[in-house]
Amino acid sequence: METTTIKLRKDTKNNLDVVRLESESYDEAIQRILKDMKHKELKKQLIECYKHMGKEDLKILQEWENTSLD
Repeated sequence: METTTIKLRKDTKNNLDVVRLESESYDEAIQRILKDMKHKELKKQLIECYKHMGKEDLKILQEWENTSLD
């Protein structure tokens, strides 16, 4: 595994210390945070997609109800 050094502001490092689990390296903490962010974004997109699909299904249902009344 290749490693690199990055510069962080002191307050950024302190904030990372707060969220880092006791047994985690900084790399593991950052990887976990990035994974959580990606998961939250995918969940948000999935919810939006289901909302859109629900609206489309409701529109189709209403069209069918109007058709069956005639």
